Amino acid sequence: MAKTKKDIDKDLMYKMLMPSGSKTIKAASPEEQDREEPSSEKAEAEALPEQEAPSPHRTMMRRELGVPLMDTQQTVLVNIMENIVLEKLEDALKRFQCCRCDRCKKDIVALALNRLTPHYMVLMEGQPTPQVDTQTNAEVVTAVIKAILAVRSHPRH
Repeated sequence: MAKTKKDIDKDLMYKMLMPSGSKTIKAASPEEQDREEPSSEKAEAEALPEQEAPSPHRTMMRRELGVPLMDTQQTVLVNIMENIVLEKLEDALKRFQCCRCDRCKKDIVALALNRLTPHYMVLMEGQPTPQVDTQTNAEVVTAVIKAILAVRSHPRH
């Protein structure tokens, strides 16, 4: 059966988008496509033998940035809220006379951090975390107190 102009255009577009895929994957006629739609995993498995490496168009390529890196020190991604919760933890534990075992401390920190929105920053290694505003400080103290009360009422040890 002869291909229609629409089918030819589809084939041409596919070849332009997937130049290496057009060599290995045979295009089905419209009647065959209506009968059975092969899954993409099955088509990929049939197209590539197990020993053959994936084609280059499917692998991620690392690209160079247009701006050279200015810093020579290592940078670290830090959740500022985690550091603030850890700073406020000891004072709050003294005030509320809660268990100070490692398990309870970790439970308190986890509960407090789950109630707070994370604030991530990129810092140089060894750089101190910046101070936060009073509103954020109050939110952290409130979350720590609620977490201490929850753990104190139901300790997991």
